[in-house]
Amino acid sequence: MAIAPALGGTQMTSEARKPDESLNPFQANRLRITCQYIDKLLVEIEGVLNSTSSKAAFPRYSIDIVPAQRRTMEDYIARVRAQLVRILEGQGIVPESPSIPASRAVRVLLGAVDIAAEELMPKYMRGYGAVPESVATELNGIVGELSGLVARFGRYLSEGVGEDLKARLERLEQPGNDLELLAKIEQTVRDRGLVEFRSSIAAILDRAEDRSFEIAVFGRVSSGKSSLLNAVLETDILPVGVTPITAVPTRITYAEEPSVTVSFSEAPKKKLEISRLPEFATEQQNPGNIKHVTRIVVALPSPRLQSGIAFVDTPGLGSLAASGATETLAYLPKCDLGVVLIDAGSTLTADDLHTIMTLQEAAIPVNVLLSKADLLGAEDRVRVIRYIREYTASECKLDLPVHPVSVLPSCKEMLDQWFENQIGPLYARSQDLRAASLRRKIGALRDSVAAALEARLKRDTRLSAEYKDQARAAEDLLRKTTGQIEEVRSHCEKFTQGAIASMPEALEEGSRRFLHSSSKGSYGVVVAGQVVRDSITQFIQLQVRKLQLEITTLADHLSQDLRQCAAALGIPDASAEGEFRSLIRGTPVFESLPSNITVSRPALAGLLGRRVAELQVARQISRQLRQPFYAGLEAYWQSVREWTDSVIGQLKQKFETYAESYRAQAEQALGGKELTKDELDGLEENLARLKPSVAAGSELREVNSTRRADLAQTTSKTM
Repeated sequence: MAIAPALGGTQMTSEARKPDESLNPFQANRLRITCQYIDKLLVEIEGVLNSTSSKAAFPRYSIDIVPAQRRTMEDYIARVRAQLVRILEGQGIVPESPSIPASRAVRVLLGAVDIAAEELMPKYMRGYGAVPESVATELNGIVGELSGLVARFGRYLSEGVGEDLKARLERLEQPGNDLELLAKIEQTVRDRGLVEFRSSIAAILDRAEDRSFEIAVFGRVSSGKSSLLNAVLETDILPVGVTPITAVPTRITYAEEPSVTVSFSEAPKKKLEISRLPEFATEQQNPGNIKHVTRIVVALPSPRLQSGIAFVDTPGLGSLAASGATETLAYLPKCDLGVVLIDAGSTLTADDLHTIMTLQEAAIPVNVLLSKADLLGAEDRVRVIRYIREYTASECKLDLPVHPVSVLPSCKEMLDQWFENQIGPLYARSQDLRAASLRRKIGALRDSVAAALEARLKRDTRLSAEYKDQARAAEDLLRKTTGQIEEVRSHCEKFTQGAIASMPEALEEGSRRFLHSSSKGSYGVVVAGQVVRDSITQFIQLQVRKLQLEITTLADHLSQDLRQCAAALGIPDASAEGEFRSLIRGTPVFESLPSNITVSRPALAGLLGRRVAELQVARQISRQLRQPFYAGLEAYWQSVREWTDSVIGQLKQKFETYAESYRAQAEQALGGKELTKDELDGLEENLARLKPSVAAGSELREVNSTRRADLAQTTSKTM
């Protein structure tokens, strides 16, 4: 038998052995597995030794091993491992190569952490007994905090090199971007392990990368919206001369290759050739939206989109506006500019005025365009423009300029003049405001990171009991607010799932309005159908309005709680006014009612009684709606459900951008492990990099000098 190298002999390979001198395959496998098992046990021993410097929240072992003993033990572990390798080499056994990616193993463990956290939700904890309502909110908050951390951990693990914060910063470092300070902040966050600030940095980078300027175009059917957009973008892609699907918003953005991306309520979204746009965006090829389209995004290589401008076609808003600005506001996308088209061949209507007022109430700038201006002579054009301005000023109390435009090539100058004189300056101003906002955000983040570093330096030495109480209260408030986000999400999901079940109530409301109106005199069939359609549409609008109001209340609540926590912790980086509300945008529009509803008053309505008459009329309406309407309604509520989930998700993400750093600040105030000398030096260096004028002042240096002396004395005693 070969003598092991550890005993001074010469190694023999498996090829040099005779068959009766070698282990058979089963014995060799057993030897290899045993060596691997021993190595695994050594890893566990290392884990015990590392617990002396571990940051575990709930340590398992009491530490009775001094540093000198630990180093000797590590030397023994290294010797045992070396011996294991030589044993296998001596037997000619090749160790197994590692086959499990570390990232995959971490993902599996993160999944287990996420499942364990989810099991703390009130609906699962009720199996152990009743959960008080106040505690249920806190449990939801605990789950939300843990799940959020795990999700951010997972996202970081999945980031490619191109998505790393440092790589994104380097990509954005161009003249005029002024991101040098943000680069210093990112390096400090990386050096000091301040992962709680990564979300804030990512949010600022998202803002820096996003140079979009959204222009929503409003107008009645046949007012020339599609023709106008084709002319502005110098294309003929958008269908004209057809009836659009008013329930489907169409967004037009820049891309090097033209395409159309269609989202569905019950199927994955599809990216298709641009020539297929009419299949989904016209009433002729998608009647009643039977394909359940929820959103269309058209990508075009138009030079006027390249800088970041995007157009949103919102057909049908005018008809909704007749129901009143309050309801219409629920369907208005939050855009940077609203363009209202008024047809020169028609006249200014109440719908146009309602649309203008609604945009103003949403704090959205308005441009009024007189479309098809080529139909008018020069004098008539001046007269119509003056009339529109005067009437708008009288009815809306707004002095808005009116710009004549035409899509005819001979009148191209009017269109170019409007775009260059109105859109160009507005876009430039929006980018200046965006840059100023970025500078404020970066400065506030710098102060927050510096405050976190200072808190670490002063920890347990200068923080007052009052501040610690404030930090604990802020931590509790953040947890409860996180729980409320989950509760609102759950409530909205249940509301949308049960929305179709409320249709009988909508039909009865329509029948009540019809009977009330028809009792006052003669009532034509056309007018009767319109009353019913308006009633059902307004009922659905009211339901969506309730959802939007609940989400808006949540947005205000999040902003208020964050500002309260920031004030308590002394953090300058607080949410701006309206920052959360601005995320509530693009509510889906409902207009899937058939246009030919006919209703007649029951002959014996007076004898049958009002309630019976209402039920009879409701049955008339229900029979005419039939399956296509209910399929469209189901698709609509599915799109609303997706919208609420998306908006609440954005609100939560925005909330966590602030809350994560607030929680970390509270944690610093409420305790932590003692810092080493190297950590103290590193913190002061990082602080000096961020805020040279105030970094590590004499007071802090005096405190930390004493702590260094204590550390040096403690270390000398253990040697």
